[in-house]
Amino acid sequence: MRRMEVRLVSSDVDQQSFAAKSKVLYRAGHQYCRTEEAPDAPNGIHGLVIINEPNAWLINLETKTGQHFIDPGPTFNCRLQIFAPIGTKDAPDMLTNDLEFGRELEFFQKLGNAQAGPTVQGKETSVYIVEIGTTALGLPTYGTPERPLTISRKYGNHTEIFWYDNYEDVSFDSKLFVIPEGITMEEVKTHSQH
Repeated sequence: MRRMEVRLVSSDVDQQSFAAKSKVLYRAGHQYCRTEEAPDAPNGIHGLVIINEPNAWLINLETKTGQHFIDPGPTFNCRLQIFAPIGTKDAPDMLTNDLEFGRELEFFQKLGNAQAGPTVQGKETSVYIVEIGTTALGLPTYGTPERPLTISRKYGNHTEIFWYDNYEDVSFDSKLFVIPEGITMEEVKTHSQH
């Protein structure tokens, strides 16, 4: 199971805002994903997303309420997409849709080779760069085993960078993929996609 702690740094995001706060992500295979958000006190939200395919729960720990969805299939793969679609003609969202937390290296290794990068925070790095039209994706990595230091997307005047404050493989813990006690759940009907 992979555990990641990430935070967004972007020219479009106030670094004091909720969007810039760290979140903790877990991924185990294709079935299990978990996202723990920081509390968003002004809006009364403390978000937790748990996916144990085909089940998904969106939970607000502040109000102790949540919604339960069942994935109608036909595939049962949890997703931890890194970047939101931008809809530009020369940056196919289809490609960046395949770029997910916990699978960054596989994505970049399929599309290009690493080059020697700068020393960042005392760490020697290798850098993967993928260019799609006017959009550039970058992944500086370090260490053995190789792991991400940051991941970035640049397009037009926009730059988004996720910093990895932690990226490690840990023992699988099934308790992370069930709903916490004391949460009132609402069932949400989903329709199969053909």
